[in-house]
Amino acid sequence: MNYIISCEDLFGIEGAAAEDPWAIEIRLDLMDGCTPDDVIMMRRIWKGRLLLTLRSTDEGGKFAGDSTEWRDRLAPLLPYADMIDIEERFSAHADWVRSEKKTIVASYHAKRMLGSEDLFTCERRLRSFGDIPKIVLAPENDEDAAALLQFLVHAEKPICLSIMGDSYSWLRPIFLIMGSHCAYCHAGDATATGQFHIREMREIHCLLMRSG
Repeated sequence: MNYIISCEDLFGIEGAAAEDPWAIEIRLDLMDGCTPDDVIMMRRIWKGRLLLTLRSTDEGGKFAGDSTEWRDRLAPLLPYADMIDIEERFSAHADWVRSEKKTIVASYHAKRMLGSEDLFTCERRLRSFGDIPKIVLAPENDEDAAALLQFLVHAEKPICLSIMGDSYSWLRPIFLIMGSHCAYCHAGDATATGQFHIREMREIHCLLMRSG
């Protein structure tokens, strides 16, 4: 199972690394600042996959800059990363990121639900500039939850599907079992509402696999 631990500060790296996740995500938008020296320090602790994310305010993060500022923030850190999260609004920089041989997580976050046709349209748009489309939505009822599971089963892979908020957070581990490429977790301090601790996620998956 591909677990990604999300960290909002430098102090969480050691604890995250101790959990041996598939990757560690650094939420640059939640930090006051992050320099190449900071990332070099992280790399001394964590040798595995490193994902850098600068999430915009429009998609639930704290980065309020434009596309040029987005690139300026990422440029000095890019050599030390393996994966970069890119929202569609910043997709003009995808070729630059790919030229540096980085995996692109093409993401879309919204505090709403999409219809079935819109889900597949969104997935195709994200896949047009990224390697792993990531769609994070907020289902309002059980019918929405069922629609997301149906979409996941039929969507091209790889794809990452997740939930905004905690109303349907129980879908997070189920998505991973049903074919989502990865699941975002925490190792002490959640970076998003409804996020599971990686140990909880692993326990849930063990229980689900046994019952299946």
